[in-house]
Amino acid sequence: ETVRHFNPGSCIKLMVDRPSLEEQPRFQRMYVRFGAQKDGFLAGCRPLIGLDGCHLKGAHIGQLLAAVGRDGNNNTFPISIAIVEIEEKDTWCWFLTELIHDIGSVEEFG
Repeated sequence: ETVRHFNPGSCIKLMVDRPSLEEQPRFQRMYVRFGAQKDGFLAGCRPLIGLDGCHLKGAHIGQLLAAVGRDGNNNTFPISIAIVEIEEKDTWCWFLTELIHDIGSVEEFG
């Protein structure tokens, strides 16, 4: 709520796994895109998105997935990130689905 208050238009989605009502929910995935990132990408970046992932090591393991664009000066512009449990087809599909629903599809801007 703090992010949404200070950065209107932001999108943060959490996915948790709760096997039963007695157990505490376990973190699975998180999608984060700040309002300024969407505005900046749509207003000043080329209509091309680069994707990458990397391992998270330490106390919290998993994968960091990122979507980036290129601005008018050919600089990298961050669009959104996700933290997922493992890098596989299912998690990439989830991330890309969230991204498309969040910023819109190419057909909307064509």
